[in-house]
Amino acid sequence: MVSLTVRNMRTGLQLAMGDALMHQREHEMASWVGSNPVRWLNTIPEGYRGECSGDQRRNLAAGEWCFERDRRELVYQPRHVDQLRVLPEGSTAQCEQLSWRVARAPKAAASGGFVGLRIESASACHWVQVGR
Repeated sequence: MVSLTVRNMRTGLQLAMGDALMHQREHEMASWVGSNPVRWLNTIPEGYRGECSGDQRRNLAAGEWCFERDRRELVYQPRHVDQLRVLPEGSTAQCEQLSWRVARAPKAAASGGFVGLRIESASACHWVQVGR
């Protein structure tokens, strides 16, 4: 469900960018950097708690989401942290949550001078499906 939710946010962002371009409002998109990607979902994810502080982020229960206002990141506390792995492999860093942020796309991905946005991973973790 987490992957599907993130994919839906990315699709919603792409649709919003397309709409802004079609209506000559591309200047608005710069203000979307660091915004809450939940805004592009039709349905709020189960367990979404709204905005949170850094302390509240650290105390999320399994299966809960929040948007940490200070770091401008959407955070998810997985139900099974044993399925998280640190990037790069072999690192000794702790890995207990997943997070994403809205950021400018690299200029290399731009066409015609337009630089878009993307929802990128903000954590040093990735999800590994066990038993598949």
